[in-house]
Amino acid sequence: MGGFLGTLALVIAIIALILSFIAFERTGGKPDLNLQLKDLKTRFEEMRKDTTKRVEDIREETADALEKIGKAMKKD
Repeated sequence: MGGFLGTLALVIAIIALILSFIAFERTGGKPDLNLQLKDLKTRFEEMRKDTTKRVEDIREETADALEKIGKAMKKD
């Protein structure tokens, strides 16, 4: 059905697939991806902890400020 152009496109696609697989393996392959994923998970966990601490700090500062405002308003 596809004739010569269809066959040529299929051959080129197969060659491209083989070349991409070779390049993937040269860069470390799947184990490298697993290592990167583990590193990203560790970074994400650190960022989550840091963000939680910052939110708590802001929450405490806001509570202190509101308490001071409340005391100032009661004096008046």
